[in-house]
Amino acid sequence: MKLDINPRGNGACPLCVSHGSCRVQRKLIENLDLVGPDDGEGMEIVIYSCPYFKEKIAP
Repeated sequence: MKLDINPRGNGACPLCVSHGSCRVQRKLIENLDLVGPDDGEGMEIVIYSCPYFKEKIAP
């Protein structure tokens, strides 16, 4: 199964300095085989609140 974490920019992840290298994101991706087979279908999730969130600072 394919997992898209906030592909549209909603939620906290795209605004976090750890987006793409986050422990929470890695754990979600590592455990996808428990959810379903890799059949080309995907699932989109949005994370609105996270204890590891650190906001990106605009230049």
